[in-house]
Order: sequence, then C-alpha cells, then structure tokens
Amino acid sequence: MPKAAALTAALLLTVGAVPALAQDAPALPEVAASELEYQGEISFWNTMRDFEFAEVQKLIDAWTTAHPGISVKHTAQSFDTARADYQNAAPAGTAPDILRADIGWTIGFADDGYLLDLTDKVSDWDDYIGVPLATATWKGSTYGLPHVTDALGLQCNKALLAEAGLDAAPATWQELVDAGSTIADLEAQKYGFYMRGDSYWAQPFTWAWGGKLYEVAEDGSVTVTINSPESIEGWNFLKDNILGTVAPAAPWDYTNDYGNMTTGFKAGTIMCVMNGPWQVADHLTGEAFADPSNLIIAPIPEGTAGNTGSPVGGHNYVVYALVGDDPAKEAAVLDLLSYINGTDAQAYLAQTLGLLPTRNSAYANEAVAADPVISAWGAVMQKATNRAGHPKSSDMYAPYSQYYQAFLNGEMTAEEALAAIETEWNTLFGN
Repeated sequence: MPKAAALTAALLLTVGAVPALAQDAPALPEVAASELEYQGEISFWNTMRDFEFAEVQKLIDAWTTAHPGISVKHTAQSFDTARADYQNAAPAGTAPDILRADIGWTIGFADDGYLLDLTDKVSDWDDYIGVPLATATWKGSTYGLPHVTDALGLQCNKALLAEAGLDAAPATWQELVDAGSTIADLEAQKYGFYMRGDSYWAQPFTWAWGGKLYEVAEDGSVTVTINSPESIEGWNFLKDNILGTVAPAAPWDYTNDYGNMTTGFKAGTIMCVMNGPWQVADHLTGEAFADPSNLIIAPIPEGTAGNTGSPVGGHNYVVYALVGDDPAKEAAVLDLLSYINGTDAQAYLAQTLGLLPTRNSAYANEAVAADPVISAWGAVMQKATNRAGHPKSSDMYAPYSQYYQAFLNGEMTAEEALAAIETEWNTLFGN
C-alpha cells in the first residue's frame, strides 16, 4: 500500500480538474491483449451524468470489441437513489457486478459484506494516490478502485481581486475579509464571498482553525472531536466576520443557495466562492469568465497559522461480493476495470471530462501535465483533508447541517450547536 506521502509526490506535478477549452479529442486507449474464459454479461451501475456516462461507454465498447462473447450492461443510475438501490439489491443477490460508488458509501458497503475484497486481486496499488485510496480501505483491506477524486477549492474572480487590491487569491480568511470588505455592497448584492448552509461547506471552518471532526481507531471505534475550542473559534469567525460583512447575512435561502452562489459568481458579482472541480466548466460559461484566465483556483484559506483543510470527495469502482463465486467472471470484471480505470483511461477522462485522476501515473501524460487548470488543482489537493473513514460517515451530514443552520439562524450559539452535533454523532457511531 502506498503511504500518504504519495499524494505530495504526485500532485507536485499536476492534478486534473477540467478539460482544456479547445483541444483535439484524445484517442481511446488501446486494449491490452488478454485471454478470458468467461462468456456472458457483466452488469455495471454508473452514477455519472449523461455526458460523462457517454465517455465511459466508449471505453467499455473498446474493451468489449476486444473480448467477443462478453457484453457489459452499462446502466445509468441516479446518484440520489443509487445508495439505497444498492442496499436493497445486494442482500437480495441482485446487485450489479460493478458499481461506481461515492467514497462515503464504500466503507459502509464493505462493512455490510456486500463488496469483494480486492486487496490481493490488484497488483498496482502503489500507483494510486494515498488520499483517495484511503477512502476505499477498511480494517486493513481495500474494497474499491479509486476512480476520481476532488475537493473544495477557493475559486475567485481575478478582476474583483484586483479591484480589492489583491494580485492573488487570499491566503487567509482574514485577508479575504479585509479585501472583500473594500468591494462588498450587500444591498446591491455584490459580495466578497458567498457561503452555503450545507454543512459540507462548513467543514473548513473547523479544519482551518486546527480542529477535527472525529477520529477512527483501527478497531473502528470513533472519538467525536468536533465540539472543540477550535471549531467554536472558526464558526464564530464565520458568523462575526464574514456573514453580513462580505457575504449575505443568515438566514438565506439554504435550499437554493448553490444555484444562487453559482449564478452570482458567473455574473461577476461575487469575488470568491468555495466549490469543487466539477463546477469549473460551468463557471467558465459565465459572462465574468469569457476570458478563462479571469478564474483563479487556490487552496482554502488558513484560519489560524498553518491550518487549512478541504473535504475530499470522489468515487470508487467497487465489485459485488458474489462475483467472487465465479473465478472466470471475476477475472473478466477485474480485466474490464483495469482497462477503464487504467493510466491511459484516467488520462483520457481527464482530457475529455476534466475528471481528477487518482493514479500517480496519469499525471505523466503530456496533455494532463500541460493543462494550467489541472495544475491549479494540485495545490488544492495537497491541502485537502480526508474525513476519517467509517461505515456511518455518509450519515453524519444530516444532523451536522441541522445544527449548523440553527447556529447560522441565531437559534443556537456555536457551543450549543457543536455540542448537539457531538451528541448526535456519538449516537450515530454507537458510542
């Protein structure tokens, strides 16, 4: 298994985010020759968007052309329902052979016994970057092939930064407040920053002040640490210094704030936002970014000296446990995955879709290495933060958002809201 240091080694080169705006379409990777005994169908649930699904289908078609007698039933699955659908199908024996699983689902599915242990079935684990690989690892075994990774970054309007007196993205939250306040006009809906009511966006206000959410021991037990002086300081900085000063004051329309944030940023009325690589291509369609160089991508600012953090997201390819009952089928499934998630395929999808590769070797691809937007995400990923892996980690956000919004609305103090989250999480994690 590679160590976490592999992240720095790989990302000092570049990290993928969005495809170049104008470039020749890359050729599909060649399919390595292989003799497979299995003849029949492989089922695959894919949660990607339509245009992403189509590119993976091209890879699948290339692989099946090279393997007559094997077909792949590649099905578009709603991301919103895929987790529940899989949880229903797996115990019934009807789950797909392959699932593109959110990183938050992977360990839970593994703990439930739904996934094939891939630890001894893959020979090139050392090519995977340590941070995304950790999202597929549970109690010493690996249950997924990291397919794509991402993290929130600070995305800024270069022209507005200059208007605020900055020649680069703010490196600290205080710098963002100081600069943003020189251009913000809340009544005119011109902002130095825009915050969300979703707790995913609240995590940096714990990490950037030196706090942690929770810690998981080797035996799977959890120590909840979010209710800390560091979290309290970060949350209060957000409310007292950012909201109502350079960003809208709470409460706002939490249900539609992602769309409102995006609309304002694209229109050029917001200096900086937190968002991920998945949003960059859409940002570049906005009037404010008719010149793509006006978009600046940087790490999440520091709160206290040396402290920052950004939540790592992404997806893993996982294999249904029952596939292991048929060695010939297992070999075919793993051969398919080695192709569609290999170095060349990850480089292909980085160029065509802007997916952030999880393989160190994908960054040696000339086109991937030369992309300036890809390079910008490298600095973001170097400072990104993996939340500790646990089967219940995907369920932590509902109470997190509930009490975070109560804090934003002034219904609870930071101390009260964080204590309530701590109580809910202790129940969730079985403490």
